[in-house]
Order: sequence, then structure tokens, then C-alpha cells
Amino acid sequence: MVIAELLGKDCSMKRLLTSLFVGIVPLAGIVATPSLAKAAEAKELTSCGHVFLTADSSCEFRRDQDCTETCEVVSVDESCAASLYTSCETNCTAEASASCTETCSPVCVEECTVATAAPSSEDICKDECLSNCADRCSSAQNPECCEKACPYTCNKKCKERCHNDDQNVECEPKCATACTGTCTAEASSTCQVDCQTTQWESCQTTVHERCTTSCEDKGGAIFCDGQFINASNLEDCAADLSAQISITLDVNVDIDTHIDTNGNSKSESVSCALNPASSSGTALWMVGAVAGAALIRRRRQTR
Repeated sequence: MVIAELLGKDCSMKRLLTSLFVGIVPLAGIVATPSLAKAAEAKELTSCGHVFLTADSSCEFRRDQDCTETCEVVSVDESCAASLYTSCETNCTAEASASCTETCSPVCVEECTVATAAPSSEDICKDECLSNCADRCSSAQNPECCEKACPYTCNKKCKERCHNDDQNVECEPKCATACTGTCTAEASSTCQVDCQTTQWESCQTTVHERCTTSCEDKGGAIFCDGQFINASNLEDCAADLSAQISITLDVNVDIDTHIDTNGNSKSESVSCALNPASSSGTALWMVGAVAGAALIRRRRQTR
């Protein structure tokens, strides 16, 4: 499901890491819980507007009128969080503070040392940062915006600063990486939430318009978990969904028309499969070309 649903339980760094590492509870049993499993499995789909999705997401491609009607009521929160993150990033350059990493690292190392199995530094970073979003957003100026912007920033920063394949790295260097990621993500989240809040309403309007434009110019749009996916190229997004989280979508757009192609006063069905990235103008040109070819053929047959 979309990662914004991962807002976790309110807990301190020590409580979180204890739940991750404590020797009497195998990690395999912990990561099987919904919140931790989804955080660990989240994938950023760069060709789908940079949204984060997990393998249990539900996605579909809607065409024509169905697409347009969906755009009127669909949520665009995830697309706004992704696009506004990029626009706010130039001003949100906060790094991890020494006091934050100094508090985090010893606890992380202590718990990691006695663990029967350990998560990656990215897992640790995400889980801690996401769990703190709940408190931050409960008192935010725009809680709806915060509940998207905060988790999105956690996922982006933890992905950038940490690793998802360092489970077997020694605790001290791994925790140094994880805590730098966590503290950077939390510092950046404050700025991102404030910045995105000022643009949230206008983004909602803009992205809804993009949804309708996609239906009209590309013949349809992709929707996942009730959210519009702001993909610039539908085929690339479909390929990303397939490669990253094994979701297969058919985004081809078929145009059916009836033309007398044989000159026998009977119309035949002609179907054209269009690239979803094509514009509506291209679609009309192709239909016109088919009709023109049929007219030429009829004239030849009547001579």
C-alpha cells in the first residue's frame, strides 16, 4: 500500500531499537508485522512520479470517460508529496546534528550487539523516522499534508543515506550509517513539512488538472491505492511497476472506428493501438489517415 499509511507507533529510539534487536524476539517475527514489513519493502518508482509503493499495492489503468470521472474524485496526495519534495529540497538542506547522532548511536549499537538477526541500516532509519511522524503531524498546521510529506521525506532520505544490503555489517559502522540517516531525515522532515504546507492546496488543483490532461492526451491514467500516479510516460511507469513490485498493467489505448474500406457500402471495424504517450492530436491523425486510405481505395474501385 502507499507508504503514507506507515505512520507508526509513538516510541523513543530505545524502544524502537529494542523491538528490532532484542534477542528474545527473533527479527523475522518482527518484520512480519505490517508496519515494519511495508517500510522494509517500499520501493521508489522513479518513472511513476517518484512515489513509494509496496508489492501489495493495487494499481489499474483507466481509460476515456472512466478515467476523467476518476480524476474528479481521486486523491492526489502522494503525487503532491513527491513533486513538492523536489521543489522544496533546494531549501531543505539540514544535516544530522551531532547531538542527535550521539544519542542514537550508543543505543543502536547496544541493541544490535545482542540481536539474533539484524535489519539493514535503511530499515533502522525508516522505522525510527516514520515512528516520529505521528507526533510531528498530530500538531501540524496541515495534518493532511504532514501525513504525506513526513513519511515521504523519511523514505527518501533513508534511501539516500543508508543501505538495504548491510545486514551482516558490524554493528558500530552500521549504526553510524543508520543514525546519520535517521537524524538527517528528521531534520529535513521539519523543513519539508513547513515548505510543502504553503503549497499544498495549489498542488492539489494542479495535479488534478494533470490527471484530466492525462486522460485526454494520453488516453488514460494510472491509479494505485486510490491515488493518481503522476507519470510523464505511461509505458515507462508500467515497466517500473512490473520490475519493482511485480504489478502488470496494460496501458495500450485502442481506438475503434467503422469505415467502408472495401467500397461495398458496408462498414468494417478498424482498430488502432496507440502508444499511451501519444497526444490526442496524434490519435486523430491516425484515424484520419485510415479514413483517407479507405476513400482512395473506393475511388479506384469505382473507375
